[in-house]
Amino acid sequence: MNNYTAALTELREFDAPTKRLLRVGYFSAFEQPLLLRALYALKKRWPDSQFVVRQGSNEHLTQQVLDGSLDLTLSISYGRPAVAAATKLQATSIYHNQMVMGVSRLNPLSKLEELPQQALTTLPILYYSPESSTFLLESFLASAPFIQDYEQIRRVTSAEQMHLLVSLNQAVAFYPAGLISAKHDEQVAYLPIEGDNLQDYDIVALTQPGQQPPLLKALMQQFPQTKL
Repeated sequence: MNNYTAALTELREFDAPTKRLLRVGYFSAFEQPLLLRALYALKKRWPDSQFVVRQGSNEHLTQQVLDGSLDLTLSISYGRPAVAAATKLQATSIYHNQMVMGVSRLNPLSKLEELPQQALTTLPILYYSPESSTFLLESFLASAPFIQDYEQIRRVTSAEQMHLLVSLNQAVAFYPAGLISAKHDEQVAYLPIEGDNLQDYDIVALTQPGQQPPLLKALMQQFPQTKL
């Protein structure tokens, strides 16, 4: 019912047909700025362009690209590929950086330059996903073999809730470096994990293979690392 209502809302947004319509998705608040900058640049170039923007789980968004109801979605390749090799989608890296661990400045560990792996056994480790999805959980487990207690990793439904719990020293959490405002955060320190080389991540754009419509191609050119 939620999907049906959202579809009706999308249809009502458009007063008249437009040739410049793009339907895009993203899975978390962290990559939203990448998408916003790219769409904003297109809107400045073509003021008559219109966008359908959806947020959801990686599984749902990937399926929507496969069935043609989305032109593109952003996903993450972290510890495991964003999509299985057998999936008939093209994955293009648009941003690369490293995952860091957010630690409350109330915690003495926040004074360190790097976070020891053994220190990650005392507090719950959070990740953010707006839907009940196993995709990010599996990604974090694949990238953090030093975590032995899988029950320690917990999902929260909003980035705000995750940051609140981390700030109050009730948990630590994975954050994507480069996509967060770390310099002026007075409550949370963002630390790399000591001696670990599995924390690199890529934000990828998932599209149907083959010829891209002009507006989608123009969008891809706005992303920082896209090579066409």
